[in-house]
Amino acid sequence: MTNNQPDPDILFYQSRTRLPVIARSEDIYIWDEEGKEYIDGCSGAMICNIGHSHPRVLEAVNRQAQSTFFAYRTQFENRPALDLAQTLVQEMPGGLNRVFFVSGGSEAVESALKICRQHYWHIGQKGRHIFISRTPSYHGASMGALSMTSYAPLEIPFRPMFQAYPKIPAPYCYRCPYHKTYPECGLECAWALEKTILEQGPESVAAFVVEPIGGASTGALVPPDDYFEVIQDTCRKYGIMLILDEVMTGFGRTGAMFAMEHWSVQPDVVALSKGMGSGYVPLGGV
Repeated sequence: MTNNQPDPDILFYQSRTRLPVIARSEDIYIWDEEGKEYIDGCSGAMICNIGHSHPRVLEAVNRQAQSTFFAYRTQFENRPALDLAQTLVQEMPGGLNRVFFVSGGSEAVESALKICRQHYWHIGQKGRHIFISRTPSYHGASMGALSMTSYAPLEIPFRPMFQAYPKIPAPYCYRCPYHKTYPECGLECAWALEKTILEQGPESVAAFVVEPIGGASTGALVPPDDYFEVIQDTCRKYGIMLILDEVMTGFGRTGAMFAMEHWSVQPDVVALSKGMGSGYVPLGGV
């Protein structure tokens, strides 16, 4: 505080408590300016999948900095983007063979929504504009991504500002919204997707947006093994797209390269970020 006024550098802090100032980091360790050592047990915001200050990454960044850092996509291609796109396509399930790069997770989700909408517009199904997601869920902080989110601490103040889209219950078996027990429940939470599609009108629904494993809003919520079979079949039945938000779960976070591999899910669009740039550069993809 200076003259009873908050210091400008803490304007957007969650509290007035000053935090340690980081001095350096390496692997899973962080040191502050006082020399205190920390273990980064969360890898930042679930982002530093390969650890801090990895020498191969630092070498690559330095090498690229000596040539160019930026090339605008409407005027030029650039070799790192081409190589990364090829690598991603090789890791993806069959049929996912195009990549659009963005700067982060919220932008990836937002771009996924726009890609779906634009697809239906160009094939003459202009009525498809409704996106269904789950409650609780978290898909990002930008307005489009926030409209897919159902997480009270982040969304309530902004609800009047964005489109209210329908949401179905997440497979939260520990606190089942239907007060039932799996498997006797018959996966009612998954079948809620079909019910919602019919309520909205199948010709109006563009896509279902879902985290393979629930993240920030549910704390690693793993669905029953047959959950995504119902979800995928329902999307195919009504011709709507399945968008997987792998922003948090991608790039080895769950033991597989992507969480969708655990259930052999075949999505139409995938949103990526976090581990993709691993905290070294702002990076995401669709």
